[in-house]
Amino acid sequence: MGAGSTFIILMLKSISVPTSQVIKLKPGEYIIGRDPSCDIVVVDPYVSRAHAKIFYREGRWYLEDLGSKNGTYIDGEDVRNRGAVELKEGVEIVLGFSAIIVKNFE
Repeated sequence: MGAGSTFIILMLKSISVPTSQVIKLKPGEYIIGRDPSCDIVVVDPYVSRAHAKIFYREGRWYLEDLGSKNGTYIDGEDVRNRGAVELKEGVEIVLGFSAIIVKNFE
């Protein structure tokens, strides 16, 4: 599903924002966290300043925890200290009390 896909579309649901946010990313590397300098800002006190990164490499999208205090979970599995984990369409990424759903690839 992710192979050969250039763009990834994410839906962010944060505890502090009543509506979900749709994010479309082109190939690159993006830092996710609560610090305003992050590429994807998650307003959630349980999300680390620089919590995780999402990036594109060799035709696939990956997510890696950046040593967050409360962990990063993909479909319920803690991925701290796992290195890069390939993202698949439909997976749920949980950071603190917020969630990012991988909607689709284009």
